[in-house]
Amino acid sequence: MKFRIPIEGGDDEINMAPMIDMVFLLLIFFMVASHMSKMDRIPVELPVANKSLVPDTALGRQLITIRSLDATGEEVDILMNLNKVEVEAIRPLVEKLLAENEDAEIYLRADRYAKHKHVKDVMAACAEGGVVNVIFATFESGN
Repeated sequence: MKFRIPIEGGDDEINMAPMIDMVFLLLIFFMVASHMSKMDRIPVELPVANKSLVPDTALGRQLITIRSLDATGEEVDILMNLNKVEVEAIRPLVEKLLAENEDAEIYLRADRYAKHKHVKDVMAACAEGGVVNVIFATFESGN
């Protein structure tokens, strides 16, 4: 195999255009990825379940989060698509969701300290809106 050895002082140049393009693509990728990792990141302490299952598909789900504001669970924030909503506003939003997608499901993340009455109110509003499938978010206990 024969290699050419450049003569010192020659016009050897490294083409920087592809490297600059790659750096910009990586920069855009990391900017988008970091933004997406922050989405749907409302801090909630989920309850622990012994026999939790991971659903097969995540398509067509609407995320509703019930976040407890204190350790008693009396005061909560209800968030839908990262926007704070009242219980009364859930029904029209769910009806609109079902008009767009008949197979829509509700993915309910409730803080472990939130009182059951708040979860019950949200589930009732979803049922009045026409949703029949509610998935609860939990942690696996490891047993």
